[in-house]
Amino acid sequence: MTIDTATIAFMQSIQNPVLTSFSKFISVVFDPIILIVLTFVISTHLYLKKQKKQAVFFTSTILVAGILIKLLKAVFHRARPLNILIQETGYSFPSGHATIAVVFFGGLTFLLLKDRKQKIKLPLILSTVTITLISGFTRLYLRVHWFTDVLAGFILGGIVLVSGIIFYKKINFIS
Repeated sequence: MTIDTATIAFMQSIQNPVLTSFSKFISVVFDPIILIVLTFVISTHLYLKKQKKQAVFFTSTILVAGILIKLLKAVFHRARPLNILIQETGYSFPSGHATIAVVFFGGLTFLLLKDRKQKIKLPLILSTVTITLISGFTRLYLRVHWFTDVLAGFILGGIVLVSGIIFYKKINFIS
């Protein structure tokens, strides 16, 4: 049994109405389209508050992630698992929810932390990691992704986020 099929079997074994409702709710709230729209709202706010470089960073990382998700799905054409709990269309690999969650929440955390005191950093980072892991878990629980889809989404999101932060710092954006 592969890690993908073992994960699906485990998720079926813990299925219950409360967890299903919670997972469906998280799936809607953390939908990539919603997070992309929120990115533009937050970036517009940053831009209007004369934080143009932060707005460009936040928007560009999300856009790069979105483009890469589309390209990779088109290249790999991986089918979703059977017996899914919600209706999903399109290909499975990589998980767009996982990728965008890492980039959105990670990027937001980076912007919030860059001028903050040390004592708030750990709780904010732990909250970001928890939210991102919950998003990935719900994709597995709802059986709309294989474990490797979500893992690849986390890795892709991490690469895009870290690359964006490095680029942000290299071109002297941090005051």
